Amino acid sequence: MTIDQEKTDKSTVVLTLDGRLDTANAPLLERKLKQWGGDITEIVLDFKDLEYISSMGLRVLLQAKKTMKAESRRLTIKNMRDSVREVFEMTGFLGLMVSEERFIVIRKDEAGSIVLSFNGDMESKNASAVSDELAKIKEQDSNKSVTVILDMEKLTYISSGAARQLNQAIADTAWDDRDLRIRNVCDDVFLFLKSEEGMVELIDR
Repeated sequence: MTIDQEKTDKSTVVLTLDGRLDTANAPLLERKLKQWGGDITEIVLDFKDLEYISSMGLRVLLQAKKTMKAESRRLTIKNMRDSVREVFEMTGFLGLMVSEERFIVIRKDEAGSIVLSFNGDMESKNASAVSDELAKIKEQDSNKSVTVILDMEKLTYISSGAARQLNQAIADTAWDDRDLRIRNVCDDVFLFLKSEEGMVELIDR
């Protein structure tokens, strides 16, 4: 496993994991998490290239989350693959590790469709995560007919700026054979989405 690190601002570091987080590699992640001092208030773990996680890897994450929470710091996970998400779900770690995060996007491939599930609050600063996923889908699947579903069941809030960015991302990544639908929209989120031209037609209510 390799871990790339990037300090995105004065208080935030992004660690991108590539490969397998198993017993042999868990100590590497543990060292990476511990090397940042108190001036770093948030560490983001990008799992887009993480293929596998073992029980040892889960224990390292849980301990790091507990330690950072006690220090009023945040450990955020984003871009879980289905295979990794299933391990979190089966072990009961998904709720422990993800429920408190501000906003995440989870991609799941279903028969004939791709589901992007949103969790947390979507602000303008993190709406780009959705744009990135839609762009990846277009790059990989624009030569075929695909249904893309934006599942907002666990989206608790969306800002007006994020709604505007989401609408633009949907338009920018469209192709003729893509059918995009939005489902499980709560009333509060619906109020923001309906103000964007063309969004209401995409919502299943």
